Amino acid sequence: MTVREEAHRLLDVLPEERLLDAIELLREWAEVERGDRPRRRFRTAASFDGDPDLGVRAKDIVRESWDGQERPDA
Repeated sequence: MTVREEAHRLLDVLPEERLLDAIELLREWAEVERGDRPRRRFRTAASFDGDPDLGVRAKDIVRESWDGQERPDA
């Protein structure tokens, strides 16, 4: 069995829910071989519905949640 035949066989037995991931990876590799600059494809599972300044306020949020509680030692 050649490497190409093995690749075809593996694609045929891959579960349907993983097939899109495999195809995206193969496309990226094919683009690199052609000399095209690969594009990153990012998928999100959920959207974030928080304050836009959450990262800036992170320390304040932790301090507020620890008020009146024993603080852990770092």
